[in-house]
Amino acid sequence: MNIRKKFSGQFVVVGIFLIFTCVSLATGFVFQVTKLKQYKNEIAGLETQISESKLEIKMIKKLGDSQDLETIARTRLNMIKQDETIYIDTEGR
Repeated sequence: MNIRKKFSGQFVVVGIFLIFTCVSLATGFVFQVTKLKQYKNEIAGLETQISESKLEIKMIKKLGDSQDLETIARTRLNMIKQDETIYIDTEGR
């Protein structure tokens, strides 16, 4: 009986440590699974953007005329020429 009383405190400490370790592992696993789902959704969104951009590039290549390409680049893609400066009116008149 004396031996059981001597080791009962150690069993409690080891049990608490094991419970804490299991809970920590479980929360870490759940966190990683949610991050994985977020990353998969982000990848799917980026893949759709890539496919849409590829379709737009094919459409632009079909046009062929450089004037049309410049107009499309300026209006749809908000592109500018290399040494061009853009001024934005903040007063909104």
